[in-house]
Amino acid sequence: MARVSLLAKEQVAPAFREMYQRSEERGQEVLNIVKLLANCPQMGPEYLRFAGSVLRGENVPMKLRELATLRVGNLAGADYEFLHHIPLGLSAGLTRTQVDEIGAWEESSEFDEQERVVLLYTDQVARDNNVTDETFAGLRAFFSEHEVVELTLVIGYFVMLCRILVAFQLELEPGFRPD
Repeated sequence: MARVSLLAKEQVAPAFREMYQRSEERGQEVLNIVKLLANCPQMGPEYLRFAGSVLRGENVPMKLRELATLRVGNLAGADYEFLHHIPLGLSAGLTRTQVDEIGAWEESSEFDEQERVVLLYTDQVARDNNVTDETFAGLRAFFSEHEVVELTLVIGYFVMLCRILVAFQLELEPGFRPD
């Protein structure tokens, strides 16, 4: 049970009411994270706009953004985020084995050199709060400055989201299945 109310359509500010309506028109359930953020009618829509930008990305391939996203969720113990991103990761090209082994990626043979440096960088940003010069140089071997900044924004966004999800003990939507 979430620690704050997950607001229904009739309880939300107009900006959120429009979001709820669009979901309904597409035949989609309003996500619990949206219902939670509806408690903040000014900041919530801005947060969701940033989330959309992070999800769309710019230059970093979606597969690598989702790899970092799943690792952040794994590190944070944020099942809501992790499980919601499994289908996105699989559709972006991650394998089921990669998803299953993300918690022990260092011992896994399922990740190539570029994926391993993304995972190491994600660990150092999200868990250690300290990126070594060696890791940064390894990342730069694969990515431009623009891409490194983008990847870091993705990691940072999902660290923030996972903190919110865990703090509020947000549960999955009834009937949600990640596969």
